[in-house]
Amino acid sequence: MSSVKKGLFVNCRQAQDSIFESGLMVYNCLKYSDQYNLDYQEIDVENRSIKLGYDFYFFNYHPATMAWLQTSKLKKELGGLVITMILEILPNDPFVMCPDSHFHGYCVLDPTIKSRNKKVYSFPRPLEETKNLPDYVPNEIPVIGSFGFATKGKGFTHVVDAVNKEFDKAIVKINIPYGDFVPNSDAYAKRISDLCKQRAKKGIEVIVTHDYMSKDDLIKWCRRNTLNCFLYDRQMPGLAATTDQAISAARPLSVSSNETFRHILAYIPGYPKVSLKESIEKSLDAVLQMQKDWSPEAFKIRFEKMLRELITATPVQKKDTHEIFLLPLSKNNFLEIIAKRYRKYKRYLSVRKLQYELASRKKKKTNAELI
Repeated sequence: MSSVKKGLFVNCRQAQDSIFESGLMVYNCLKYSDQYNLDYQEIDVENRSIKLGYDFYFFNYHPATMAWLQTSKLKKELGGLVITMILEILPNDPFVMCPDSHFHGYCVLDPTIKSRNKKVYSFPRPLEETKNLPDYVPNEIPVIGSFGFATKGKGFTHVVDAVNKEFDKAIVKINIPYGDFVPNSDAYAKRISDLCKQRAKKGIEVIVTHDYMSKDDLIKWCRRNTLNCFLYDRQMPGLAATTDQAISAARPLSVSSNETFRHILAYIPGYPKVSLKESIEKSLDAVLQMQKDWSPEAFKIRFEKMLRELITATPVQKKDTHEIFLLPLSKNNFLEIIAKRYRKYKRYLSVRKLQYELASRKKKKTNAELI
């Protein structure tokens, strides 16, 4: 690029939710560059005014948070490159939740994806900086940690079962925060807590908390654990985001062989191929390699390369004005957008956001049904 470009990162409104948090992680990886200046703005249907005049606009688009946005009009009306990040991905299919022609470029947060579409770019995970990690203090009793929002398929009870199998004495720490887009999250989280405690054998202590922690606090929480363990059994688009902070914490890691961990399974075998005890002994080197490969610097360099290629390949008519522009409204809501894609992706689309939208229209399910 011949001169420093100016961009706007457009995130969804702040919420206790992985979509917003992932957007913030990406922005934090990108904000320091000598090739562009990047402003930041959060939007929702009530606050959808943005400035024009940018060379590029980078949206954290997801129908659960931006179904109101008419994405088909963005390329024509914004007058710059229009890029989006994609969270919900099937293996080699980035368009489960995102239209495939409405953006000039697609930043896919899956280092394993391969696509012939020249607009699709595979990205490493956007890990946080880990320069000031506290020293790890070894535990006399092994501490196995797991965390995540109270959604189906997280396998918290599997973690307790695995610890029961391998240890006579251990502490299992599980943190299940309540999510803004999770139906009945408080009741479901408490139900999971009860189930996990009931399954623990004598000698295994289960401690369940419900704290919504900052990323820095979450990394420190993971840092204190002997092992961070995630044994998902879900079937839905996207990679697991919980492991990002566990990797940033630089502690041993164990994951199931579920395809939501396919980016991690490229580095370490899944449980039960490798036991929890073997993971404690052998996985740290792989975790440190993931830290290096998915560093904020690596993410930024990848984005700079993508931006150069898109600017070269995509002629756009940049608008010189900084007038206020009202982002266009879609005629469809989230349920209607999902319904159009349901036939192709029906085995994957019973996701928490869909459940959340349906909760106001249908009778609430019992905790037992949710489990």
